Amino acid sequence: MHTVENAVIAAAGLGSRLGLGKPKCMLEIGGTTLLTRMIRLLEAHVSRIHVVIGYREELIIDHCSRYHPQVVLVRNPEFRTTNTGHSLALGASHLSGKCVFLDGDLVINPDSFSAFLNHASQTEILVGLCQPNTENAVFADAEETAQGQTVTGFTREKATSWEWANVFTGPNTLMYGANSYVFEHLAERLPLPGHMLELAEIDTTTDMRSAELFIQKYGL
Repeated sequence: MHTVENAVIAAAGLGSRLGLGKPKCMLEIGGTTLLTRMIRLLEAHVSRIHVVIGYREELIIDHCSRYHPQVVLVRNPEFRTTNTGHSLALGASHLSGKCVFLDGDLVINPDSFSAFLNHASQTEILVGLCQPNTENAVFADAEETAQGQTVTGFTREKATSWEWANVFTGPNTLMYGANSYVFEHLAERLPLPGHMLELAEIDTTTDMRSAELFIQKYGL
């Protein structure tokens, strides 16, 4: 068994496509921030949560000091010149064991996430997939198997039945040395097992409306 013990949330980016002047994880939907929703989701499964901060970090520091003092905040002072892979590597650098890595702009159905982590306990690395639902999707090439999906590639060039979900599990060292997009770093290890998640990702204002409908649908 490869039990997931830790979580690393990437929340250092500018969120420039949304353009609201604050980290996307601090967006509120239904009166609750995306970050709070994610921390509540993770607390049921892992013992340590690291949140990587950078842009407008004071907002996340204040929010976590008020509502989530149990999480560890990890600074990425180079957030303007580095990518999510670098942030995830920083966030996992003082952890040991297996981690679930996530972007901070996601809303995930808890039942779906539990099934994902159960599958993750049976393999070293697991790649999260979802039905295409964002305006700027990175698609995955995958093959259906009895255990789920086997991811064989990533592409922006053509639409497929699967979108890269910006969620994956693996050893704490998995993102060390990442100097490209996360999916490009993972592509170096393909093929990898995949698992479908029910989630909404927020990159644009259109995505925000989709996330609101997702939360209503699942009563989150």
